[in-house]
Amino acid sequence: MVDASFVLDAIVAVSIAAGAFFAVMELRDLKRDRRLELVTQAAMHWTTREFEDAFCKVWRADATDAKGLEKQVSFVDLCLIADFHAAVARLAVEGLVEARALTGYFPFSYTWNKMKPWIIAERAASGLPECWIDMEKMAIFQEQEGGILATGKRP
Repeated sequence: MVDASFVLDAIVAVSIAAGAFFAVMELRDLKRDRRLELVTQAAMHWTTREFEDAFCKVWRADATDAKGLEKQVSFVDLCLIADFHAAVARLAVEGLVEARALTGYFPFSYTWNKMKPWIIAERAASGLPECWIDMEKMAIFQEQEGGILATGKRP
């Protein structure tokens, strides 16, 4: 004959295991939801009028040096674009969002190449060699991945 306490212990153990399984599944879904929220918030910032205006200035700029770029695009707009890309890239560096997910949305490489002379000059002027380094890292990663957002042109 089976002891009732044995059956109850087995039911409790199965209940605990099932609860743990469902908790893990919920946490996994929560992590995915949080990552989606981070990318969505970045995309929402990307589409603000102020950001689009600044980005279009950088995109259309025809300068090969820092001074030329700053003549065509204001210092504030250049900082806005660089700060945004560095902040979004930081999400990948910290492992909060997969780098490939971000490189599918944002043109790190193209933006880096347009702004590189200015960023390097600002690093030297400020004495901060690591300034906007995450943007540079994502640009390198995106170039290795290839595609439209890496070059700014259709393949």
